[in-house]
Amino acid sequence: MVNGFAGVGKAAGFASPAQGYEDTNIDLNALLVKRPAATFFFRLDNDDMGDLGLHDGALLVVDRSLKPAPHDFVLIVHEGRFMCRLMIRQNGVRVFTDGKSNIVPTADTMIIGVVTAAVQCFKRVSKPEV
Repeated sequence: MVNGFAGVGKAAGFASPAQGYEDTNIDLNALLVKRPAATFFFRLDNDDMGDLGLHDGALLVVDRSLKPAPHDFVLIVHEGRFMCRLMIRQNGVRVFTDGKSNIVPTADTMIIGVVTAAVQCFKRVSKPEV
């Protein structure tokens, strides 16, 4: 858990809008994970989805229990690669897009889960050594 607000010193002037919430904790698991048994995290390792607001390093929250619907972000496996794409309907056919190009599903394309949230860092941090 993350403490929602830093400690508050002696006030001068107007009262802080955060006054009274100093001890509020933010539990990211409770906020982002609705079905723990069906949810996992996936980190984007490229900027393919940048035009749609998901950038390299974003941490995706993926729920395998949800049925994907048009305009959902989904995690798929296509041609042996994991990738995040926006699922859309085009001429009555389900396709996956990154905003620049479309993937028409083949027999080996599999939807892994629906992306329910993304945690995006604005200041790049070094990737952990593997």
